[in-house]
Amino acid sequence: AVDGVEWSVVKPLLDEGKLPAIARLMNRGMYGYIESMRPTYSPLIWTSVATGKNAAKHGIDHFVYEIFENGKKELRYFTSGHRKTKAFWNILSDYDQVVHSIGWWMTYPVEPINGIMVSQTNTSDVIKDSNEGLWKGTLLKGVEDQVYPNDQQNHIMGILEEVDGSIDDLTRRIFGEPPHPLNQFSRLMWDKTAWAVRADVTYERVAKEILSSNEPFDMLAVYFGLTDIVGHRFWRYAYPKEFKFRPDINQLENFSQIINDAYIYADQVIGEIVAMAPENATIIVLSDHGMHAINKQGRFAPTAPPLQTNSGGHMDAPPGFFIAAGTGVRKSGGPAGGSLDLSTLPTVGTMPDVLPTILLLRDIPLGEDMDGSPMRSILELDLIAEKGIQYVPTHDTDTWLAGRHKRQRDAIDQTERLEQLRSLGYIK
Repeated sequence: AVDGVEWSVVKPLLDEGKLPAIARLMNRGMYGYIESMRPTYSPLIWTSVATGKNAAKHGIDHFVYEIFENGKKELRYFTSGHRKTKAFWNILSDYDQVVHSIGWWMTYPVEPINGIMVSQTNTSDVIKDSNEGLWKGTLLKGVEDQVYPNDQQNHIMGILEEVDGSIDDLTRRIFGEPPHPLNQFSRLMWDKTAWAVRADVTYERVAKEILSSNEPFDMLAVYFGLTDIVGHRFWRYAYPKEFKFRPDINQLENFSQIINDAYIYADQVIGEIVAMAPENATIIVLSDHGMHAINKQGRFAPTAPPLQTNSGGHMDAPPGFFIAAGTGVRKSGGPAGGSLDLSTLPTVGTMPDVLPTILLLRDIPLGEDMDGSPMRSILELDLIAEKGIQYVPTHDTDTWLAGRHKRQRDAIDQTERLEQLRSLGYIK
């Protein structure tokens, strides 16, 4: 899961040979657009990917929900207990398959699964007095139920501490050192971006540690969000001709390559993970939506409201990025650069189609109550004929439905977290 990847950014980098891992996957698999959803809120879309269902059935339609207490409106974060239906980590566990979920949306507090779960933590009442910022895709020290099994939490937090201790070096390794001093607005954009490196590198290291153990598993899912964040903050620097008021020359030299650098880093991580995976693995890489220029007439003043400081957006649901390769996947035979024509790329499916496709590959029945269906166009026809498509009425059991309420914690209003969501354009 690589948030916010846009095909129009990918193509020139492919042409220049700067995304070798993605090119290799394209050359041995199928690729194209995947339809996004509206509204393009990450919790909604990634939960649809995980469940095979639309928001009306899975229950996560935003980052936050409203309650009224003492006569005033309060915003609370959705948590895993608000999800009304099973996700892939529950379903594979039910079938005694080993599944690891690293950094996926709406997984805090964690659930008991047949594998390792590292949550993307929002908040809980146990950190009511915390002074730490609460960011998209993060872990928080001293908070329980972020890792399953529980005896792995201290170890995972140790990885987080290692990343924290080297974050400046890691950031320079990905983006380099800006050659000029940052002006006030660029500093604002950078300060609202650098935290995403911490999350991605932490999840990267956890995934690699799982793979390096050589313990058998059936599915490993890992989420990365840096590509989305730099797109929101720095689209105007990468594509200044699309905007009436462009950054000055020094700031362009500082940040014109930052989006490309984030994509190159994502490609590097994808390549390393694929290299560590079993030879017979099926690899799926997808984004929840694309991205394009917004606020084209904006002045981008540091004092402007948050929604007017972003230059990249996706609320009109541009299609996402999709590649599949490996066991059970057809080979397109098409180019991975050069003559690749984005206008003729096929649409391979929708977000709720991802889980039914995975279940078919894993010999698990689909739920009749799922909104998605297997992506037949990307799968080997012999595989579909051999396996057939089996169904059960639902994977949701009364026991699971009753148990989810134990995880349905009210999340406390954390000013920094809410401000971050406003600055990304997700809430007003």
